[in-house]
Amino acid sequence: MTEKTYLYGRNPLKEAILASKRNGSSVIEKLFLTKKAEEDPKLTSLIQTNKLTYDVVTYQEIESMVGRDAVHQGVCALLNDNLLYTSLEEVLEKTKTKNGNSLFVLLDKLQDPHNVGAIIRTAVAFGADAILLPDHEQVLINGTVIKTSSGMSFAIPIVKIGNVNTTLTKLKDNRFWTYGLAGNGDTKLQETKFDTDTVIVVGGESEGIRTRTLELCDFKISIETDVLCESLNASNASAVTLYEFRKQNPTIG
Repeated sequence: MTEKTYLYGRNPLKEAILASKRNGSSVIEKLFLTKKAEEDPKLTSLIQTNKLTYDVVTYQEIESMVGRDAVHQGVCALLNDNLLYTSLEEVLEKTKTKNGNSLFVLLDKLQDPHNVGAIIRTAVAFGADAILLPDHEQVLINGTVIKTSSGMSFAIPIVKIGNVNTTLTKLKDNRFWTYGLAGNGDTKLQETKFDTDTVIVVGGESEGIRTRTLELCDFKISIETDVLCESLNASNASAVTLYEFRKQNPTIG
């Protein structure tokens, strides 16, 4: 049985509604509010303006959907999983008409949804064109990812992919250069030129990028840090790298 995907919190709801307006179809399948949340005039105005209906439920009923630890602010929505993801073919097609270099971020075997959400938020901030998530051993879009990204999961195409190496090969065939983040990489970030369509690959929190996948990367990037700090975590390393891409490609987005 497929696990249902819920968003929770008022700002993620707002971003989901804005995304629905941009895309012409609503990712929200069903909306739930507590009575207290229903008393918020800004929230109810947003819902009514966008012609959404909702069920009034208890605090405990929302907890049963999203978990007791979720900071849901009395708001929860069941999402249409079919509208959460975009196909690889669709995002590749858009790169053909883009003015400037395209940027994809491929996450592989990240297990912490907070890391995934933080990377998505940073990717949007620095103008990335898509996030690629393997459907095996990788956190996909869920309530925690959406919340941590401040709803930015709806602001960028999310692509669910199969085999990572097959996907990288396809992207290379489409003239993308691939850059793997690796602590012992032989190319320093400050010496890296992002002057073509780019895929930045981020490996899992504990083991990093797998050997075969790293071998497929055109560049293995390392980030110099002070001797007091051995390395950066996945989300911080991604942020530094994405910022460098943006600095070299100021017209993206």
